[in-house]
Amino acid sequence: MPAVTITRSSVQKLPPLPKGTAKHRVFDNKLVGFIAEQRRSTVTFYFRYKDARGRQHEVRLGRLGDVTVDQARKRAEQLKAEVSLGGDPVAEKAKLKAVPTVEEFARERYLPHVHERQRSAQNVDGYLRLRILPAIGKKALDEVTQADVAEMRRKFQAEGLANGTVNRHLATLRAMFNQALKWGLYEGKNPGSSPGMLRETHRDRYLSPAETQGLFRALAADPDETAASVLMLLVVTGARRGEALKAKWENVDFDRCILTVPRSKSGRTRHVPLSPMAMAILQRQFAKRAIHQDNQYVFPSARRSGKPVEGVRGAWIRAKKAAGLPEDLRVHDLRHSFASALANVGTPLNEIGTVLGHTQLSTTQRYAHHSPQRLIDTATTALRAWNLLPEAKNAEAVEVDAVQEDARDAA
Repeated sequence: MPAVTITRSSVQKLPPLPKGTAKHRVFDNKLVGFIAEQRRSTVTFYFRYKDARGRQHEVRLGRLGDVTVDQARKRAEQLKAEVSLGGDPVAEKAKLKAVPTVEEFARERYLPHVHERQRSAQNVDGYLRLRILPAIGKKALDEVTQADVAEMRRKFQAEGLANGTVNRHLATLRAMFNQALKWGLYEGKNPGSSPGMLRETHRDRYLSPAETQGLFRALAADPDETAASVLMLLVVTGARRGEALKAKWENVDFDRCILTVPRSKSGRTRHVPLSPMAMAILQRQFAKRAIHQDNQYVFPSARRSGKPVEGVRGAWIRAKKAAGLPEDLRVHDLRHSFASALANVGTPLNEIGTVLGHTQLSTTQRYAHHSPQRLIDTATTALRAWNLLPEAKNAEAVEVDAVQEDARDAA
């Protein structure tokens, strides 16, 4: 393996390869590691180096014609400097090649992970399959930029998606990239960390005390006692519909007045506190258990052995009509009404969040405006600390004022 200075002239003067020889290598005598490899039809340039562990690697610089001799030498010099500073060009290239595309990661790792841990996995699957993957699925994880996310958001809006729906897509994207970073699948930032969430207008529909009482009367008279009992339990606990429908007797603790939800919406176990009214509803269901001895569900199906009741739609429609409630009132509004009632009597937001099973205080914050007097009292605390409140009259002054007022009335 001869060592010469690799130049355009020396490469052009390379003798033909001997018969039976596939290749011939020339090593540069000035730049250690710079190689010209001669084959029958072309010359290819390489750079050879050793990594920090002493392992030998080669980087292909290009073929003569695609690159010039000077370009190849300049690139070899750059790589040599990189290696001298602790770099490993081959390892870096391998690392880049190992980064999966968004679609590969989503289908092979992220979705299986979500299906194991989240009850909302079907929603995540839909967000990815229908819109996110068609938009950025072919890009490697480290190729997706904030501009890509912004463009995707604009596209979703142009399709007419509601702001809330767009935000669910963006939240899914953010969570997916966070998981990829956690697993060390690429280096960089999460392009969806600040996706530009759109303003959502929450639908605020809460039952008044009179409406709640009317609904209870209508449910008590409904022919479908099981479905009506489910709805009653939702009214008095603020539980989610699925949590009630899937409740099993093993989850009910009559002594501690607790209904345990093994896997809530967040994927965690949560405990629903049971008021006396909720306990009465469950005890009434328990009294009927002899009829469905083979059914473990609190609200058993009358048609399918061992299964929970199919749903509450019929009873809900009938009860709304009988109670004179709006047609667009949703079953989920019962949960909002329960939270609103708690807020109206001054229950702290953190306690409301605990009862409802919220994992973030921001979710409960929407009910803050339902307790204005409590917030006013809190704001007044600062004035009291600064002695800016008007001084209350002492008891004697109040009594004198009362006597004088009585005298004026008598006159």
